[in-house]
Amino acid sequence: MQILGIMPEYDMSTILFKSGDLFLPKSVRNVLEYYYIGNSKSIFYITNWTVIHFLSGVLMAYYLFSRFTIQQVYIISFLVHTIWELWQIFGENTPIRTLRGQIDIGVDTISYMLGVWMYISWQRKL
Repeated sequence: MQILGIMPEYDMSTILFKSGDLFLPKSVRNVLEYYYIGNSKSIFYITNWTVIHFLSGVLMAYYLFSRFTIQQVYIISFLVHTIWELWQIFGENTPIRTLRGQIDIGVDTISYMLGVWMYISWQRKL
């Protein structure tokens, strides 16, 4: 499939896989892939991506907190994050069929929802 005559022919999986390159140049990806715990061969690891997921959860909760009930904030936040992870899976950036890929999705989701929970907890104490 050729798009507007400007892109060479790619199949849809290649387009999805390369879609992240549009937003994140290699130099940025290298910074985000810095390992705090583990390494590229570890099953469990913590990287700057984990920190980004946490901060994204905080920002999502910040945006939603004054607009929705607490329960709705959790549900909407989880749905938004699930859509993100599905894009990662279908774009083949996260290999879901491997244990490492499944743990990656779990750690991403936990860190994101931890950010949501921390923001809500902080707001409730004010």
